[in-house]
Amino acid sequence: MLGVIRDKASGWIAGIIVGALVLSFAFWGVSSYFGQGGDVNVATVNDSEIKLKSFQQSFYTLRKQMQSMLQDDALSLEEEAFVKEETLKRLIEAEVVNQLIKDNGLRITNSKVVETIKELEYFKNDEVFDRDKYERRIISMGMEPAYFEAQMRMDLLSEQLQAGLSESLFVLESELSNVVKLKSQTRDLTYSILNIASFIEEGVVEDSEIDVFYKANPQRFIEPEKVKIEYIELNVDEIAESIISDEESLKVYYNDNKNKYDVVEQRSITKLSVKADEESSAEDKDKAKEVINSAILLVKEGKNFEEVIEKFTEEGKGSLEFSEHAYMTKGVMDKELDEFLFDSDEGAVSGLIETDSGFNIVKVGEIRGGPKNVYETVADQVNKDYKKSEAKLQFFELSDQLTNLAYEHSDTLEFAADAVGGVVVESEYFSRDNVQDGILGDSKIIMTSFKPDLISNGQNSEAIELTDDRIVVLRVVDHKIATTKTLDDVRDDVISSIRLQRAAEKIRETKEAITKQLKIGVAPENLSSNIEVEWTTVEKATRDDVNVSRAVLRYAFQSEKPAGNKPIILSNRLGSGDYAIILVTAAYDGKVDEDDENNKKYDLELRRNRGSTEWQEFLQNARNNADVRLYKDNI
Repeated sequence: MLGVIRDKASGWIAGIIVGALVLSFAFWGVSSYFGQGGDVNVATVNDSEIKLKSFQQSFYTLRKQMQSMLQDDALSLEEEAFVKEETLKRLIEAEVVNQLIKDNGLRITNSKVVETIKELEYFKNDEVFDRDKYERRIISMGMEPAYFEAQMRMDLLSEQLQAGLSESLFVLESELSNVVKLKSQTRDLTYSILNIASFIEEGVVEDSEIDVFYKANPQRFIEPEKVKIEYIELNVDEIAESIISDEESLKVYYNDNKNKYDVVEQRSITKLSVKADEESSAEDKDKAKEVINSAILLVKEGKNFEEVIEKFTEEGKGSLEFSEHAYMTKGVMDKELDEFLFDSDEGAVSGLIETDSGFNIVKVGEIRGGPKNVYETVADQVNKDYKKSEAKLQFFELSDQLTNLAYEHSDTLEFAADAVGGVVVESEYFSRDNVQDGILGDSKIIMTSFKPDLISNGQNSEAIELTDDRIVVLRVVDHKIATTKTLDDVRDDVISSIRLQRAAEKIRETKEAITKQLKIGVAPENLSSNIEVEWTTVEKATRDDVNVSRAVLRYAFQSEKPAGNKPIILSNRLGSGDYAIILVTAAYDGKVDEDDENNKKYDLELRRNRGSTEWQEFLQNARNNADVRLYKDNI
């Protein structure tokens, strides 16, 4: 089935779709979040129930992703069945992981979950976590914040479980040594890149050559299949331009949406803190409290926060941390800090404030914003928003009319255009690989325009939803099959191709002449006088040497090591038609050094790779040993 999906998906989509299927269900806390009574089961895992409700939500989410990826609103019966199977599989795996987490007594503090979410760039504005943006994004994904946070907790717990497994693994010294020797290896290189552009000559190309080349390569000169369409577009923004507003309606809209126009109050904060979370011992918490109280005394003596942290650093008391946060909105920080920050005046300094993550002293910085907008100051924006709101209502009504009339009068768009006040637009001819901007470059439009049934019967398409605010109905008005361009049309292209072909032959002959001499022991600087190339020598080049072409490095390190004084001679064609001629004259194995950061990195990489394999086997074993019962009749 995955092969079928790959065939239907195009471009980069085909490469990520399988991964997307997996990530969509990454370790959800299924039974804990969805387990509500009165719902039938679709499966049980060791007596823990997976409810139909959770299956349906997961299934609809995954199906929507599949439709988007395949650019097809109607999945086949086989694809629908695959989505169901994949949904159930992932939910079962998630519940297995959930139970493993509970059995191993793993937990994640609330502060860790909050901290992780706040660090996600997806929810930031100007590098600062934005709660409103967070909630909007989560809701737009079809989730509630509580659900997303539950999912995030499960993700972190799963990582903790995997990390515990990885940490129990070890790497033999001999294994690490072999990897270090290979990964840290350096090589002495001498190389030259033959550029095909320098081999192209502006010589005469005979008519007979042109004719032969044209007839021998018809596939190069194909004029692709093309269509011409006409279409009607409904667009919320365009509808909004026709909306007429009045003062009374605008004020009603403003009063109904007042919070939308309030300038959010923001406050800067300076903070001194000592970490001590729920997992810290009582002794560690006492030490942390002692440190923060020492800092408080210094502040009371008149020292500012920068001076305090400087003094602590000089004395080697490194547990105290200094941080600044510009223009925080309410609800971003921990509740205890938030309360002080927004209940205090500018310049106010707190006493000790304890949170889930530790002990803190804070100072309120600049205050800006606040709910002080009045209608007159935001009238222009209210007018725009009102029109947009009204336009959306009209958009839904007009969309229904457009869809129905396009279906009832399937051989023309005129009736539908008259009814919805739209304009029938006729396009130029375009092909499947159309890359222009605008509506004709949209993949949904291109895909629909080349549907065989629309081409053959000339009927209107179904409504095509480009975005939530834009729909299009189209019909194909003309169709041109793929044809071979005439020689007169492509003569210049043929001549260029012949010259390039000649250059390719000449560069190949030059490459062979060079490598022939090198293989019999001629040094690069002593090649025949009729061969002029530039050579570059690099000593102890690394695999990621920024001064050497990536292609040269790839070929140089893929080759075997030179034996004695005899170099390895390589000649590799590059994708551009150029050639790289490479001499690997020496190779030096890396050395194992326990204190070397790279060696530590390789050790970690080995353990992670092995841990990933062990994790999959561990998870599969847990799945096999679980008592799983399926109730597919309930799906």
